[in-house]
Amino acid sequence: MTLQIQFRQKIKQFALTYLADWSILLIVGLILYGLMIGSVLPKNPNVKLHEIATTDIQSPIDTVDTQATHAKRQEAIGSTPSAYAYNKNLGLMQVEKVGDLFDTIASVKKEQKISADSDQDQINTAIKMISDRLSDSADSHLSDNTLTALLTASDHDLQIAEDIASTGIYEAMNDKVGWNDLERVQDKASASLPSSVLNDKIRRALNDVLHSYITANYSFDANATKQNKQEAARNVDNVVIHQGEVIVKKGELVTNDMIRQLKLVGLLDDHFNVIPFVGLLLFTGFIIFIFWFEYYRFKEKHPQYSVKFLYIYAIIFSGAAALIKLCSYLKLTNVTGISFLVPLAMASLMIRILLNERIAIVSGFLLSVVGSVLFGISAKAALFDSTLGIYLFFSSLAGAMVLRKRQARPKIIQTGGLIALVNVLVVLSLLMFQNTPFSPLNTGLSLGFAALSGFLSAILTNGLMPLFETGFSILSPIRLIELSNPNHPLLRKILIEAPGTYHHSLMVANLAERACEVIGANGLLARVAAYYHDVGKTKRPKFFVENQMDGVNPHDKISPQLSRTIIISHPYDGADILRQYRMPKEIIDIAEQHHGTTLIKYFYVKAQEQSDKPIDESEFRYPGPKVQTKEAAVVELADSIEAAVRAMKKPNPVKVNNLVKSIFNDRLSDGQFDECKITLKELKSVEKSIDETLRGVYHSRIEYPKDLKMKKVNTK
Repeated sequence: MTLQIQFRQKIKQFALTYLADWSILLIVGLILYGLMIGSVLPKNPNVKLHEIATTDIQSPIDTVDTQATHAKRQEAIGSTPSAYAYNKNLGLMQVEKVGDLFDTIASVKKEQKISADSDQDQINTAIKMISDRLSDSADSHLSDNTLTALLTASDHDLQIAEDIASTGIYEAMNDKVGWNDLERVQDKASASLPSSVLNDKIRRALNDVLHSYITANYSFDANATKQNKQEAARNVDNVVIHQGEVIVKKGELVTNDMIRQLKLVGLLDDHFNVIPFVGLLLFTGFIIFIFWFEYYRFKEKHPQYSVKFLYIYAIIFSGAAALIKLCSYLKLTNVTGISFLVPLAMASLMIRILLNERIAIVSGFLLSVVGSVLFGISAKAALFDSTLGIYLFFSSLAGAMVLRKRQARPKIIQTGGLIALVNVLVVLSLLMFQNTPFSPLNTGLSLGFAALSGFLSAILTNGLMPLFETGFSILSPIRLIELSNPNHPLLRKILIEAPGTYHHSLMVANLAERACEVIGANGLLARVAAYYHDVGKTKRPKFFVENQMDGVNPHDKISPQLSRTIIISHPYDGADILRQYRMPKEIIDIAEQHHGTTLIKYFYVKAQEQSDKPIDESEFRYPGPKVQTKEAAVVELADSIEAAVRAMKKPNPVKVNNLVKSIFNDRLSDGQFDECKITLKELKSVEKSIDETLRGVYHSRIEYPKDLKMKKVNTK
């Protein structure tokens, strides 16, 4: 049966520690995913071809318009001119070819002994021989009449004809000659033939030669043209439809090209795409991981915090995200700058107060990223609204850092004013970054909403903090500072009804706070708990020595057993009084535990002296419980030591030091710290701190003579 009970307890502990944590993380993740899912849901616009658009439609993504890019490249290719190459050596080459022509004619003429009197058969044979020898030349398309005229010409006329042809070709091809200009150049060269030295027959032959051998030296270059067109196509940038770019303007007629672009950016897709949903899941998981990591790190450093602080953290974080989502709909009002009204600094303020500054800063960053997504969705233009994300981050950063360590509940004017100032400066800088003309109205609205956000954050924090403190029984620094106010009814009660106890409590508070800060415990909690730890003495104040101003001790008239009952009851009477005033549990526990199970030695010894029988020591011990926290342990030590030092006659540093060590060793050997997670090293630090503080109070003073006569100084 015992094993079964232990097993159930382990299962219960596992469920409370691990399953509860993971359940909270899962819930927060689902909330964030649900708030941001609008970023991946299809936003198909209601547009039809050849109808008037009723609203602007913007691209949600950056994408390349391949069709428009291809058309632009084809246009670039078509507009690129053809490339031409100028062969300046082609004229000399053609002159050499003409020289070969005339050399061949002269050689054949000599071999065949052709003259003006030769018969036609002999001339035809010579022409065939010339054609065979010039078959490799591309420019040898001369008519038979031309070759006949040159064969039958005299050697002198043939030489003159060669010189004139060579000169004419060289001069004609000395400049750029394109195919379009070729005929004009050829005719010009023919027209320049000298008529005085040539007969008509030779002239006609030379005219044919010039037309055959004068060719274009500035011609189309296919390879260069191809390369130029390819280079022009490569230089054309991709046509990109940018995120936020207006594809369809309100009031325009929807064209086929607009429909094509809307399909390209996915606004008219009907098929389901799971990838964006997976991406959002990963994004949410990343946020939850940082959320969990920061809380786990905080919990390791502050093990006294229970799982309820994870609940609080989750509620504030999720609530802030939901608030951002709600505020994102304000954008639909089209009021300039209304997005800056989001009071996100409220979340940072509350997390700073309830947890710590680091978590508040990290949470502010995460929430600003979530906010940029939520406002990007509402804008229907981009996934992230970077401008608002930057603003939200700095606003939340101000909320996390604006409170001082010991500041009470945030003052609306002071705290809200500081956050408002940061908000206004951030918005002003963001507006300047945009490099757009300032509009007094629009700028004023933006700055006004940013300033109002700061005050709203302080107001909401003041309004919500009591709900968290009451609902979760939280002892926040603000609550502690409020409880330390001397005007608190209970403190006034102690001061009036038990003034000695009041001053004793003040001294204990000073000792305990400093000692707690030395070991990293909650010094503020120790101070406030010390103020109230002896409130039970107000029930019978005269039975405690610090309140016996008239020197009368009621214990002298009663039995040690009755005195024991009165003394032992004060921690529990105090706990009952604190519960009646709805004080925090931490303070009640310290008041109830500050004597642990210690022995009331004075009355125990007195009872033994008056009794003939041995008395059980347990009858004169406090029933406990022993101290459970470091703060309670420090208050117990500070209370015992301060009371002992107060009763000491003529205390000095040596006496105080010995007394501190004695009480410390007594409590340690008595096992009063066995149920507390305080180390021996920390106890030594507490002992040293209390001793140093008391040394400052009971330091040696100069003893002045009672009858000190002042000498008069003669100033005359």
